[in-house]
Amino acid sequence: MEENNGKQKISRRTALKYMGLGAAVIPASIYLGGCGRKSKDSGQIVPDLTNIPTDKMTYTTLSKTGDRISLLGFGTMRYPTVERQTPEGVRNFIDEEKAEQLIDYAMAHGINYFDTAWMYHQGESEIVTGKLLKKYPRNSFYIATKMPGSVRSREDAIATYQKQREKLQVDYIDYYHLHSLSSDERYERIYKEWGILDYLLNEKKEGRIRNLGWSFHGNQELFDKVLNEPVDWDFVMIQMNYFDWKHGRVPAEYMYNRLVEKNIPVMIMEPLLGSRLAKVSRAVSDMMQEERPNDTPAQWAFRFVGSHPQVMVVLSGMTYMEHLQENIKTYSPIVPVTEPQKDMLVKAADIIRTYKIIPCTDCKYCVPCPYGVDIPGVLLYYNKATWDSNLPNLEGPRDAEFQRASRAFLVDYNRTIPELERANHCINCGECEPTCPQNIKIPTDLLNIDNLVQQLKAV
Repeated sequence: MEENNGKQKISRRTALKYMGLGAAVIPASIYLGGCGRKSKDSGQIVPDLTNIPTDKMTYTTLSKTGDRISLLGFGTMRYPTVERQTPEGVRNFIDEEKAEQLIDYAMAHGINYFDTAWMYHQGESEIVTGKLLKKYPRNSFYIATKMPGSVRSREDAIATYQKQREKLQVDYIDYYHLHSLSSDERYERIYKEWGILDYLLNEKKEGRIRNLGWSFHGNQELFDKVLNEPVDWDFVMIQMNYFDWKHGRVPAEYMYNRLVEKNIPVMIMEPLLGSRLAKVSRAVSDMMQEERPNDTPAQWAFRFVGSHPQVMVVLSGMTYMEHLQENIKTYSPIVPVTEPQKDMLVKAADIIRTYKIIPCTDCKYCVPCPYGVDIPGVLLYYNKATWDSNLPNLEGPRDAEFQRASRAFLVDYNRTIPELERANHCINCGECEPTCPQNIKIPTDLLNIDNLVQQLKAV
């Protein structure tokens, strides 16, 4: 092993075992529960998972190729995983049995759009998705994947694209993305200097790509630049939810309205903002329950994005059957939000904005960390402590409430994050920061969290 500033650097193969842990920190407790009632612990509404319809899914026909697409799309970035021992150590692999149960249930309940990417689950997602969909007629589903920004040359980009069709076991890809555009320099290099945009446009002409578009995580200047290219874009995927509508890096309201002007169908990612909108504060929950007493916060978030007429599909990475069932029920059929309800959600976003939350969506683009830190797990734990009022105020009085919150924070931190994966193992190498689509200053936040932990231990 290499040594660096006193920290042991593990191999990339060994680091892969840390993938998948962060997702378990928050979402499972959010969704699990009974039928349309308040949780005794949190006062949150839990979903009614009875009578999930098989024939009432909402569909859109905005696609320029005339596709009839389920409003709810299945994102494969968060397949359930299982640990297995390998010659290189313990690794997380997709749990194919559970993934197959989810895919089969989705298909049986009207979902026909499946989204994957080269980098999801270290390249395993495309393989498993292709395998699980192979048993269905090719015209019964639509599949999307993406050109990764990590390609090293024109030849590498072309080989990657060709390999994707092989992994997916398809002759054509229904929806192909220029993935996660966030850097003008990278966009210019890959798609202009290397000619990959022209190559993909020719693939579309030849029928191996049916629809070509892009997913976005950059600034407004880059958004406008790509949108105004002399290309007949078939779709654009943006991060949109009722919080990012006004408060996103580029407000979703701006991007959505620009796409409406261009008559370009809109795909939605992060409708729950990485689960941040699935569990809300008491103030926000009370506002929601006054309007619709039986709707969960997640249902409010999905109804908001699905109510916009230019939205073609809303993607959700559904790890658990309960996630899938709730989302299917929300869109079977959708009950659009009213204008007064939209105003209420704008007020809710303003309240949420006051919370000290790290904008991590658990996408895992930042891992594996070469030093073993479970980056999303640590960041999501901090957010959970904030939601649960277990974040001690070091500037306030050292009273009984401070002691309670301090103990709860440390006990749950030690229980949730394994010792070798905690924030104190970050050496500020910076490898994670450029990959974060939310532009989080990850090393800074990890340092702040570790400083908090160390101060609480010293109290």
